[in-house]
Amino acid sequence: MILVALKKEIVLENNELEKIIAELLYSLQWCEELDNPPIFLTGFCEMLQKMSITYDNLCGLGNPSGLLQLLFNRSGEHGTLWSLIIAKLILSRSVSPDEVKRHYRRKEGFFPLTEGNMHTIQSLCPFLSKEDKKEFIAQCIPALLAWTKEDLCSTNGGFGHLAIFNSCLQTGSIDDGELLHGILKILICWKKDHEDIFLFSCNLSEVSPEILGVNIEIIRFLSLFLKYCSSPLAENEWDFVVCSMLAWLETTSENYALYSVPLVQLFACVSCDLACELSAFFDSTTLDAVGNLPVNLISEWKEFFSQGIHSLLLPLLVTVTGESKDTSETSFQNAMLKPMCETLTYIPKDQLLSHKLPARLVAGQKTNLPEHLQTLLNTLAPLLLFRARPVQIAVYHMLYKLMPELPQYDQDNLKSYGDEEEEPALSPPTALMSLLSTQEDLLENVLGCIPVGQIVTIKPLSEDFCYVLGYLLTWKLILTFFKASSSQLRALYSMYLRKTKSLNKLLYHLFRLMPENPTYAETSVELPNKEPKTFFTEELQLSIRETTTLPYHIPHLACSVYHMTLKDLPAMVRLWWNSSEKRVFNIVDRFTSKYVSNVLSFQEISSVQTSTQLFNGMTVKARATTREVMATYTIEDIVIELIIQLPSNYPLGSITVESGKRVGVAVQQWRNWMLQLSTYLTHQNGSIMEGLALWKNNVDKRFEGVEDCMICFSVIHGFNYSLPKKACRTCKKKFHSACLYKWFTSSNKSTCPLCRETFF
Repeated sequence: MILVALKKEIVLENNELEKIIAELLYSLQWCEELDNPPIFLTGFCEMLQKMSITYDNLCGLGNPSGLLQLLFNRSGEHGTLWSLIIAKLILSRSVSPDEVKRHYRRKEGFFPLTEGNMHTIQSLCPFLSKEDKKEFIAQCIPALLAWTKEDLCSTNGGFGHLAIFNSCLQTGSIDDGELLHGILKILICWKKDHEDIFLFSCNLSEVSPEILGVNIEIIRFLSLFLKYCSSPLAENEWDFVVCSMLAWLETTSENYALYSVPLVQLFACVSCDLACELSAFFDSTTLDAVGNLPVNLISEWKEFFSQGIHSLLLPLLVTVTGESKDTSETSFQNAMLKPMCETLTYIPKDQLLSHKLPARLVAGQKTNLPEHLQTLLNTLAPLLLFRARPVQIAVYHMLYKLMPELPQYDQDNLKSYGDEEEEPALSPPTALMSLLSTQEDLLENVLGCIPVGQIVTIKPLSEDFCYVLGYLLTWKLILTFFKASSSQLRALYSMYLRKTKSLNKLLYHLFRLMPENPTYAETSVELPNKEPKTFFTEELQLSIRETTTLPYHIPHLACSVYHMTLKDLPAMVRLWWNSSEKRVFNIVDRFTSKYVSNVLSFQEISSVQTSTQLFNGMTVKARATTREVMATYTIEDIVIELIIQLPSNYPLGSITVESGKRVGVAVQQWRNWMLQLSTYLTHQNGSIMEGLALWKNNVDKRFEGVEDCMICFSVIHGFNYSLPKKACRTCKKKFHSACLYKWFTSSNKSTCPLCRETFF
């Protein structure tokens, strides 16, 4: 009938058309709200789509004023989906608050509260004027003051009026600190008079929906209070807020088996929300703000409450993700993942290190990490593959805090990786590398058939999105770990990545994921005379709740990973680039030169200019305009000056080392040292300052009387940083062990490279 009315413009009597539209809108809203609808309902929704019965089309039919009035009447009677439809209709039509007023009775007409009236007011709140909200608040406050235990939990009692107050407060239109403190005092009185309705450490299967509802609204108020109230709290108010939060969180943790019950799931969400708001508050507290807090509050938070939050939520994350059958982020079953995971991003490093998770070790796993650290990695790292984005981001934030702590355990065992081998290698954390192996197979299925340079758009929150997101986050962790390592360890780790070809696979994928133009669209319009902001100049904020930027998450994250790779593994990227086919070679060169080289060159020059590293006998200066670094080495009457020039496609192109002032050094020795510095800067995966430090150590050793290895003509080995130790029994010349190993294996002889006598 509605299609006939649409096509033939038939006018139906007695508002029949509006009634049909309302029923169809209800059907569409119903479909939208359901998780995993049954097949027959999915078929019904598809049928509506084929018939062009969509929300936009329906809203264009009939009399808008009559339809809105009909929806108001239904919402007042029944609430629930009818109220949601009103909000959606008002939002889509951008109806002004004055137009909304025409369709409901005077505000007093909503009272006494019914479920329908309560839902209607809540749906209207975002569209009401500040004065209208104040009128509703004025109706609510007296009703919160004097209720029996039974009335506190009723719709026309404490529950309903607090729910309306929260809806008004959520729009940010209440800036009366005295009023908010007054409501907080009322809640403290509720606890004092009726403590048994506060769900602290209890079994929710035995609790009525009414009591659950009032607890949810109390928790919501406390979260909103922290967000919108700027005036300081008294000590007893802080005690009420933080102690209640932890008790509610214990209830959440103890009742995870009931998360399929909608009100329990909502209770878990708001409990985690409150823990998150408090964590964010204390995490951002400045020294100035500390003066407004009770004396011991900060220390109590760190030592007890924060510890309590994370000792509950970290095991809960493992439990929930282990038992979740539907891992979709948008499913109702996983609604509490967002607030829980966001709260876990605030976990301090020391609390992570002192976790109480059950041991999880893998047979045959090679590691130098202590058991508690290996357990943490083995437990959390696989969750980077979890289907829900909040879990992936929370796990990334937690593991990111651990990465700088891990290299020291390999450093303590560095002697066991002797320099007898030609190319010794050491794996980064095995939990991450085994995960990376799985992710590489998944990425090959997603991106493997796409030519390098053809940009792939990944649909947000799809299965492929989570695969790519987890893969890029894993690489950010590996690169963070790599950056925190010593030069010797970086050499071993980079050799492992070279042998596994993992970095090569990453680089090919990045040039399928990075946008052709990584510039923020608005900056080129707003700032025509300034350097535009790009994904390389702006840090990516990996937020769990922020979803408006989801379409840019993968492109921006890919650019972030490429930036880190160029900065921390320049030699390996250069090796890959030089060995790539001509088409890929040109694509990489153009993109890097245009968008990345200037950023990296500026950062490298700035790091030299701001470096606090002091060299005994060597000064280092930098010129940003010419991309030059000048090093002057002085010892007694000898002066050596070198000029390091960064190429326009830095760090892909080779760094050139030019001669400056030279006093008291033979020409051949001078050329050797220039070649050594050029070699260090070209083949080491580190900064210019690190390359200069290595070169200086080499020259220092030469002046101390240590002779060059007669195979590589360097004192310090360019890969493992060892000194020449293996001496020939005949000519007494010393060589690096790794150089000898390479000489023996390549020549198939065991003779001295110089005197040709048997070496051993």
